[in-house]
Amino acid sequence: MTLSLASVFAAIAAKRLALVDLPKHGSNQHELNGSARLREFFSEEMVSGDLQWHYFAEGDEPAHAAGTFTFYDSRLKSADRTGRSEWRMYYTGDFLARAAPGDLLILARTRSEDIHALVFEGGSSWMRSAQVLFEVDSDQRRFEVIGENELDRHTVEFVSAQIIDELQLDIELPQAVDVEALAERELRRARAEGLAFPSAARMAVVARETVMTDLTDADSTLLRWLETEEQVFRAVERLVVEVKLQSGFAGVDDFIKYSLSVQNRRKSRMGLALQNHLAEIFRLKGLRFDAQAFTENRKRPDFLFPGTASYHDPTFDPARLTMLAAKSSCKERWTQVLTEATRIPTKHLCTLETSISHFQMEEMRRQGVLLVIPAPLHATYTSSQLKNTHTLHSFIEFVRGIESLTR
Repeated sequence: MTLSLASVFAAIAAKRLALVDLPKHGSNQHELNGSARLREFFSEEMVSGDLQWHYFAEGDEPAHAAGTFTFYDSRLKSADRTGRSEWRMYYTGDFLARAAPGDLLILARTRSEDIHALVFEGGSSWMRSAQVLFEVDSDQRRFEVIGENELDRHTVEFVSAQIIDELQLDIELPQAVDVEALAERELRRARAEGLAFPSAARMAVVARETVMTDLTDADSTLLRWLETEEQVFRAVERLVVEVKLQSGFAGVDDFIKYSLSVQNRRKSRMGLALQNHLAEIFRLKGLRFDAQAFTENRKRPDFLFPGTASYHDPTFDPARLTMLAAKSSCKERWTQVLTEATRIPTKHLCTLETSISHFQMEEMRRQGVLLVIPAPLHATYTSSQLKNTHTLHSFIEFVRGIESLTR
């Protein structure tokens, strides 16, 4: 079952912020000149309610704040009204005071009628992700509204789901209907084996059994496997959490402990899924490798090519060795790979992170880390960032080229 953005958002409105939009700059009011187009976004002529603000700047964690808004015709009660309306959006709070001209503002109305105001720093990796997700023009000076019909043509695939998760909108993505039966089956199987939750290895197998394997397109196949596993995982998680909610908690500490365990399982699961599916693709492609093998000081790189024996053979040419780390999200954790295999000066790192900043990617290159990014994620990066960056397919061909010299 293919999901569309219309299953998540009812409408989107986007514009590039100008000086006149910003408090303490060109605007003395907490108002945005809405134009008649925002009437389509709100689906009502006059409306007010809660507003969730989000600000995304390069190198910083997203900032959040709550406020309210009123969308109204400022000339409705004007004594000299000539029949023309002037629509404005009034908002509370000083959240836009941190924004600057050139930032991208996106108003998002969810299917549950929640209103989010997303502000992306101009030129940032965050803004590139937003453009990919919503397919909006970052140079739009007036509100561009994307309604339900157009959103219905935008499919929610792995890339867009990752971006929505990165935006921390607290939106539960719809699940494909057919994963529910899989979730119930796998949970029964796990409990029969004495497990509270299906293992990561088993979840990976379920995903691969569900999705057709296309080895001619390793990049897309990897993401389809990961997407399917994520859907089944969330369906299993709902079943498990619902049982716990019904049984109740011993107290606040018990609730917090359980909540943290759910969050930690979510965080670790994607990394394990990436490792499991990469190993299967490498195996099907006929590459020689060892996974989670020990190197110096008991470091364990995720993948060693052509294997552990070659790495620990002092007569084996280190130029014929390759290592690959797999981390679903880089953040600051990418530095961990620097010490994982000292015989291999260039470290390869496969990641699912969208639109890493220019600064971080340059620092990685200076430290000898080259990224392997599945091809569908490349849309969130600039062309200059993608220089010296592998797709999964090109990395496999790179390893094959080196392996051909070792036989």
